Amino acid sequence: MDKKFFRCTVCGDIHFGINGPEHCPTCQQDNKYVEIDKEEAKNILGL
Repeated sequence: MDKKFFRCTVCGDIHFGINGPEHCPTCQQDNKYVEIDKEEAKNILGL
């Protein structure tokens, strides 16, 4: 299984894994992660 990048649509938290978390550890919202591509994740993280 390939890991992917996911971003919380509420607070912008980035997660790298097989699936996005059901519960955001930063803003506490449920089911707010969407898949993003590697380049977008790098731009958000400032890499």
